[in-house]
Amino acid sequence: MTKPKEEVIKEFNLLNNMTVEELQAWLDDPKSKAAGTGAGFESGHRIVEILKKNPTKDPEKYDDEDIEHMRKVVR
Repeated sequence: MTKPKEEVIKEFNLLNNMTVEELQAWLDDPKSKAAGTGAGFESGHRIVEILKKNPTKDPEKYDDEDIEHMRKVVR
């Protein structure tokens, strides 16, 4: 069963424990590239985009692509 959009957004925002600046700094550090898979690195950049686009975490401001990526993060 697919989680409702509202639940996905809530979980994503609870799991995200870094500011945009902290996450971007980590992704810019060469150590981050060695810490996991390329998919995880790409996901981190997508999360930065989502956080920058909607800094107030207003559920109405996430588009379908944002929700789709959030689903991948919280599953």
